[in-house]
Amino acid sequence: MAPKIPYFEKLRPLKGLFSHRKNMMAVELTKPPSLSERERQILSAVVRHFILTATPVGSRQLSRKERLNLSPATVRNVMADLEEMGLLCHPHTSAGRVPSDVGYRLYVNDLMDARELSSEERQAIEREFEGISQELDEIMAVTARVLSSASKLLAIVMVPSFDEAVLQRVDLVRVSENRVLVVIALEAGPVKTIMVELEQTIPEPQLKQVAQAINGRLSGLRLSQVRAQIGERIASMPATHPGLVRFFVDSAEKLFTFSDREELRIGGRAEMLSQPEFSDSRSMRGIIELIEDQDIIVHLLQGHSTEEGVAISIGSENPDARAKGLSVLASSYYSPTASGKLGVIGPTRMDYSKIKSLVEFTARTISRHLESGSQVK
Repeated sequence: MAPKIPYFEKLRPLKGLFSHRKNMMAVELTKPPSLSERERQILSAVVRHFILTATPVGSRQLSRKERLNLSPATVRNVMADLEEMGLLCHPHTSAGRVPSDVGYRLYVNDLMDARELSSEERQAIEREFEGISQELDEIMAVTARVLSSASKLLAIVMVPSFDEAVLQRVDLVRVSENRVLVVIALEAGPVKTIMVELEQTIPEPQLKQVAQAINGRLSGLRLSQVRAQIGERIASMPATHPGLVRFFVDSAEKLFTFSDREELRIGGRAEMLSQPEFSDSRSMRGIIELIEDQDIIVHLLQGHSTEEGVAISIGSENPDARAKGLSVLASSYYSPTASGKLGVIGPTRMDYSKIKSLVEFTARTISRHLESGSQVK
């Protein structure tokens, strides 16, 4: 399990502090408040109801809809106590209340029921990965699509760096008279294909000879070594096709780099913008600016310790001011030679239990796919 985020040491009276969401970050706790069973019950009910409806929760509707067996007056008093503890707040002049960031944190850490994906949901995700190639771009694109489709939020997949992966082989496949498909395979890793148009026609047998000569000089090296040493290593090759050799030397940076550092795949922009929190032009502009700023997104995902399980960052816990109204759920995934991160970004009002299970299962699925692909080679 990911480590829980600690609360601050002392609860301070906060009545009226949360007249606006930006004030939520002012709450300071070092350990959770000691809630009665009734307070825990009502806080959970408020969070669940607000996640479902996206509207502030009133005491009367809560007592009626949640079957609490409590009068509206009792519920109202408990909600007032929770507000004074900084766990609920009044948005603007609404009569209802919504969870604060601290309320969400207590709910996620202590009150939330674990929600496993159904067998149908798991099978739907697994089907998306069936039959796809070991092309890194396709794997990353499918992962982003799966996460965004299932969560209806913004899905982020950080492409792992394979600089320390070992080159297994290079294949050259003649596609047409002047076009050759370059296939680069890693040991225990994905493959990469690039279509190249040559100035002259090279028969298939000679292409195999060139590939064999290249493999004899480069196979077994790490990609970082290939890029640094390719010139001196293949300079002594027979000059039957010097243009093709020169192509490999000149294009080594592109050919033998499987991903740019901190490269991202993003899915679900439309789903994210359809959330009620971004219905007005100002909030919509803010989330669009955040989505377009790759550095912020990388920082949000990398700020999580996700060696195991799913890490959750809520609202004001995020380091960037533009992400104070958002929550980030992130996990690591692994191939035999590299690791990356994936996650979901959305409004703080999200179904944390479902999204946590979704992120965790998707990370395991992509790890299994990368592992199985390495065993096929």
